Amino acid sequence: MKVVMYGTKACPDCVEAEEILKEKGIHYLYMEFSDNIGYLKRFLTLRDTNPIFDVGVPCFQFQDGSLSLDIDEVVKRAEEEV
Repeated sequence: MKVVMYGTKACPDCVEAEEILKEKGIHYLYMEFSDNIGYLKRFLTLRDTNPIFDVGVPCFQFQDGSLSLDIDEVVKRAEEEV
């Protein structure tokens, strides 16, 4: 499974989510946007155009383009692919 995680090291929820992904052995690409304006712009485009956002990060984008704010969903989908 391909998953992109948008977040920032300054966010405790993002730090916890990244730890879970590592612990579960889930491969991901981390778009750390606090030090990369390009990643921030990509995230803001998602945030501003998708109704799932009641909170911002961590945000996960799956290979099919769907989004989730739920680390448990990421873990479940990864386990289903194994």
